[in-house]
Amino acid sequence: MSSTSSSAWPWPSSSPSEPVAAPAGLELWYRRLIACYPRSFRKESTEEILAVLLATAREGQRRPDLAEVADLLRGAARMRMGLSRAPRTVLHAVRLMYLGAVAELAVLITLLVSSGDVHAAVRSAYLRDNHTVSAAALGHLQSSVSTSLTADLVLASVAIAARLWLAYAVGKGRGWARILAVAGCYVSTVGLAIALSHHAATYAPAAVIAAGAAWVTGLAAAALLVCKPSWPYFRQRTAARA
Repeated sequence: MSSTSSSAWPWPSSSPSEPVAAPAGLELWYRRLIACYPRSFRKESTEEILAVLLATAREGQRRPDLAEVADLLRGAARMRMGLSRAPRTVLHAVRLMYLGAVAELAVLITLLVSSGDVHAAVRSAYLRDNHTVSAAALGHLQSSVSTSLTADLVLASVAIAARLWLAYAVGKGRGWARILAVAGCYVSTVGLAIALSHHAATYAPAAVIAAGAAWVTGLAAAALLVCKPSWPYFRQRTAARA
């Protein structure tokens, strides 16, 4: 097996000295899982990898264990994303960026679910601070809250897409993606600070908590991407594309 393929493979790369009989169903399961890997890898290494998997299978085993399935799928995902040779700092950064996308999704869902509570909280605070309130003023207030919530939903959707896109690009070793990830951390910091200054923690505490989690993952990912162990990976991938 080539050094490129073995770097992402979870099992020993040496082939068994003798063929090992195994149920046809087990071999079919392994072939289905290997099909998740890139075509170039499958063309070069399928039979060799299949022989190793069958040689290490238990007697009478009819399907892969959950741990085997997880290892195979994880290796396939790493190779699809170009992470087979990435240092740990980049691997962890990409994972954190995907977690950040999940946190942004939590922000989106929380805002959708709690929009009525946000309207009620803002209305109560406004009535508490203003003794004389007209119907027109209340209508304008509710309209402003609706506009603000809509803008937050749009921004959360954009943030989800941006984090997923940047995580994929960072995994591919794109230098510009690393720069954008750091810039995105700055934008996220400013946005969270603005939300807190507008008392978002009072009106939508759950959304603020989720946004805080997204900010922490973004900050940690940015720190990993700018640390020195990550630099060679991006230089090498840029040189390989040149």
